[in-house]
Amino acid sequence: MSHYTTAESDLAWIDHASCRNTSPVPTLAQTLAMTTPVSPLLRKARRLGLRGVDALIALAVARGCHHYPATVALPADPPSRDLLSDGELVVLLLAGENAYEPMAIRCAAQLLRSAHVQTAGLARVAGMEKVERVLTHIAKAGLEHDPEGKPFWRDLLSRLPTRPTRPEPDLPHWSRFVSMPGRQRTGIASNRWLTPRP
Repeated sequence: MSHYTTAESDLAWIDHASCRNTSPVPTLAQTLAMTTPVSPLLRKARRLGLRGVDALIALAVARGCHHYPATVALPADPPSRDLLSDGELVVLLLAGENAYEPMAIRCAAQLLRSAHVQTAGLARVAGMEKVERVLTHIAKAGLEHDPEGKPFWRDLLSRLPTRPTRPEPDLPHWSRFVSMPGRQRTGIASNRWLTPRP
């Protein structure tokens, strides 16, 4: 016999249903055919006034990801790095609960090269939040296409579970993580990994 009253049962069902994605846009986890994890870090972000992937992108732009536009306004007092580190913001941008938004993954790739990101803490939080697959995709691209960042990418990959290289058609191609100046007066300029401005 249920110990809920009818009203309590209704509330319990509503609370459970609210955890499911009802948007016509699939989540990142659904797009990648992964189980959608419940993210404690997203709950923290919402308590700090960051609701939805657009707000996370806006905070990344405010922290130097100049290549991307912010489409929503941040709270009047956006969270500082003391409240929400750049590493945590990277993980939030890759959270499986988010609506599928490739720009969020591209922002994460740029923010990863912030001087404030520490690989040990990042890998730990990434494991807790189940974002290692997407993070590994970015890190492998960085190791191959970001010569200046090779030590960072190599160290990060050493802290993540070893994964066989696999096609990831639903994740951004490495070319979306770099600036490609192309032909200049002095010749063809090299590609450069997008990094945040201080």
